[in-house]
Amino acid sequence: MRRSVRAKLVSLSLLLILFALELIGAYFVRTLNASLVDGETDSAVRQGQWLASVVAPDLPAARAGTDTAQQNLTTLFGALGQYLNGEVFVLGADGVVVYAPQEPALIGQKRMDSLATQVFVSRRPASAVRQDPITRQPVLEVAVPVLSGRTLEGVVETVQSMQATYDTIRQVTRLFYTGSVIALALTAVLGTIVSGTLTEPIRAVTRQARRMANGDFSQRVPVNADDEFGDLARAINHLADRLQEALAAGERERDRLQAVIRHMGDGVIAYDAQWHPLFCNDAALRFLPGGAAALQVSADKLRLADALAEGSTQGGARARTRAFLRELGDSILHVHMSEMRAEGQVTGYVVVLRDVTEQEKLNRARRDFVANVSHELRTPLTTIRSYADAVREPGIDDEMRLRFLNVIAREADRMVRLTQDLLQLSGLETRPRGARVGPVAVQAWLHRCAERFRVQADRSGVDLRVDAACTDCAVEGDAELLDRLLDNLLSNALKYTTRGGAVQVRAEAEGDSIRVMVEDTGIGIPAEDLPHVFERFYRVDKARSRRMGGSGLGLALVREIAEWHGGDVSIASEPGVGTRVTVVLPRAAEGVRPCASP
Repeated sequence: MRRSVRAKLVSLSLLLILFALELIGAYFVRTLNASLVDGETDSAVRQGQWLASVVAPDLPAARAGTDTAQQNLTTLFGALGQYLNGEVFVLGADGVVVYAPQEPALIGQKRMDSLATQVFVSRRPASAVRQDPITRQPVLEVAVPVLSGRTLEGVVETVQSMQATYDTIRQVTRLFYTGSVIALALTAVLGTIVSGTLTEPIRAVTRQARRMANGDFSQRVPVNADDEFGDLARAINHLADRLQEALAAGERERDRLQAVIRHMGDGVIAYDAQWHPLFCNDAALRFLPGGAAALQVSADKLRLADALAEGSTQGGARARTRAFLRELGDSILHVHMSEMRAEGQVTGYVVVLRDVTEQEKLNRARRDFVANVSHELRTPLTTIRSYADAVREPGIDDEMRLRFLNVIAREADRMVRLTQDLLQLSGLETRPRGARVGPVAVQAWLHRCAERFRVQADRSGVDLRVDAACTDCAVEGDAELLDRLLDNLLSNALKYTTRGGAVQVRAEAEGDSIRVMVEDTGIGIPAEDLPHVFERFYRVDKARSRRMGGSGLGLALVREIAEWHGGDVSIASEPGVGTRVTVVLPRAAEGVRPCASP
């Protein structure tokens, strides 16, 4: 079980004091016991020596049995009885009891115990503390030699009880240990109070450290002393301030980084070493078909493990970064994958996704455009070269030469029209918005453009009509570009409308816009070709288009001109019924001016 510093301090103090008290107590009791016993022994020895000097003159006569000597001893001990402690035995030189005031029955009997024998041998006083065999109490025995000159006349032996002395020792010992217990109790109480005072700053620091570990930096440790504990409290408060500032700065930086990553245009996905997603931003969810539901299997959909395996075979070692393209649904993604490493081990991967669909489409369109232009120019050039070689042949008549020259001129015109369309498209891409823009009267514009195709319509047997419901309406645009837009629509309508058919041009106002519609009763366009008719060089019937002189740029140019004006174009068609092309243009807010000629 864990013990607090407070408990350890109190326990250590109690153990130290207990050890000191035990050591002092043992020394004190031993010293007290030795002092009291030695004092009693010295007193008894002095008493025995005094008695020995008193009985020495009468002892030889008492040994001989003289009544006078016995009477003298009786008188002597009778007078001294109240001053004597314990029992007194006077022994002769032969060990026989000469006189025993407390035990007269022992007179004449031999008393040779170990103590008396020791005195007879050494002629010196001897003492011993023994246990009385009858009362079971401690007694002090003292034996003193009775000397007459150098002659040993006998021994005076005294036996006195030591019970009172030992009772005193026990009482003193009991008082000492009782005081020790009281001192220990007081020490425990005072130690608890003092240790609490000492450990309270430590507990306060501990509480503050736990609050800091839990992210709470609102509290501070109170500083109540100018000692080491005060220094500790100030240090922990300073640490809390610095940590709070560092965490706040880290959180701000993390929030900024997360905001940048979350709202950046590129998708970011972080994986662990087992390809489990850890983080992704909004762009990544937009790129993944299925959104958040597809995130867990995004690594499989992107085939990241395959790309990593392909990278490991390059140069004999696995590359830490890989870049490749992946198609997901209708999107083309550029994937840049990097490894995250710690201590030489791969801990995860960071994948950056960039949508390059438009870029890839532009690249493909550019390649297709170059290929289409090359093909469109190669066909008339091949024809021109072939007929030119034929004209140079000798023996050709004038009629044949004229026919060949007409073919060469027709193919050259085709190349000129193609070049003009390409230059027109290129000019729209670089032409600034607002150049030569102004109000153009819708009715005059439609009639003027229709008049240019009147002769062609009459020759083809096609009824060309103009219906401008808004007589005073105008569009905001470039008159030259608007003429080119309507010319391309009328040219296509007349080209693919058979004899007896009709082409109608009409316009109507709709809010802030003007809707211009060109309808025909021609051959129509299949449904599968409608989404592509505004693409450059796209032809529905390629053989017939080339035969009729089409370049595949007419409707593409119409769309570019409409979008350049801030408008839109749409098409609806049904094979064998006819086609309707609708162009929406911004309406002019001011007066009108006549439609300019192309």
